[in-house]
Amino acid sequence: MRKYPLSLLKDKNIVTFFDFWGKNRRGEKEGIDDYHLLCWHLLDVAAMGYLMVKRNCFGLADYFRQLGISDKEQAAQFFAWLLCWHDIGKFARSFQQLYLPPEFKIQEGARKNYEKISHSTLGYWLWNHYLSECQELLPSSSLSPRKLRRVIEMWMPVTTGHHGRPPDRMDELDNFLPEDKAAARDFLLEIKPLFPRIEIPTFWDDDEGVELIKQLSWYISATVVLADWTGSSTRFFPRVAQAMDIEDYWQKALVQAQNALTVFPPQAETAPFTGINTLFPFIENTTPLQQKVLDLDINQPGPQLFILEDVTGAGKTEAALILAHRLMAAGNAQGLFFGLPTMATANAMYDRLVKTWLAFYSPEVFPAPAEINRRNTVRFSRK
Repeated sequence: MRKYPLSLLKDKNIVTFFDFWGKNRRGEKEGIDDYHLLCWHLLDVAAMGYLMVKRNCFGLADYFRQLGISDKEQAAQFFAWLLCWHDIGKFARSFQQLYLPPEFKIQEGARKNYEKISHSTLGYWLWNHYLSECQELLPSSSLSPRKLRRVIEMWMPVTTGHHGRPPDRMDELDNFLPEDKAAARDFLLEIKPLFPRIEIPTFWDDDEGVELIKQLSWYISATVVLADWTGSSTRFFPRVAQAMDIEDYWQKALVQAQNALTVFPPQAETAPFTGINTLFPFIENTTPLQQKVLDLDINQPGPQLFILEDVTGAGKTEAALILAHRLMAAGNAQGLFFGLPTMATANAMYDRLVKTWLAFYSPEVFPAPAEINRRNTVRFSRK
């Protein structure tokens, strides 16, 4: 195994992971340096993910708790470690030759033309055909090496496929030079000590764990995209072209990520359910259906399905909103979707809902979220 201490930078014959860029200027005036080292971009995004879990942004810590990692620090370290893999496809020579800083150690006579393959797919290929066999890169676990690789394999499309779609799986490509692969491996080995608390749950290899990861990875993949977008902003993460100690940059990235979190809207706080009159002051006497949803036991474990049906004038819409607020106030739901058959009914329901939904939330912790009315004309409304 090759290790890359800073002293190796003086050797012009050794390519290190400091010879790979991740972002470049592209006409931007901000950002200080002309390019941002790939290793620093990976740590920027990892720092965003780490703090997003610590702050439970978008329910991330809750998702990992469902996945068996109840310790928030442990969950944050796992997510940060996972994000360190998100752009490993950029170690490919086919990507690096798109921009060639003169100070990088590039082999003379290196190819200029490669098949155009996204760096998401390149990263997934690198895992499947090289890095998955590097056992020393993987977190600690009581699982066997084979089972641990199988578990991490489930997470790789989540992190490498961070541009809105899963990466393609390819068998043959020649976009990586041997030193590209070695640099990716050495970077991932170098960052591993930053996350000593990671312990992969053994049940992730069970049928239950596999199914749970499949379900929750849809939500977690969205936060990977957010971490990458925010971690790519030169407003918070200026381009840095110089090498430094990995631990030093990690601490720097965490400070910058603290500031970057300010762009995320605060999480709305559901107001306590205090009765029907808070939502509908005009209701003096509840209908039987409305009384039924007031009395329903909503604290049963697991998913719940409620079907409300009654005659015209029974107050079905109000009953549904009462039930929705009760579920949200009990922590069993976070929001509300309405699906209606026609534009006319959607317009009418939208106007009725606007008068009620504000009471779902506490005015003290309320980020004024947009009301979105998506219709056939794809028109969005904000009030």
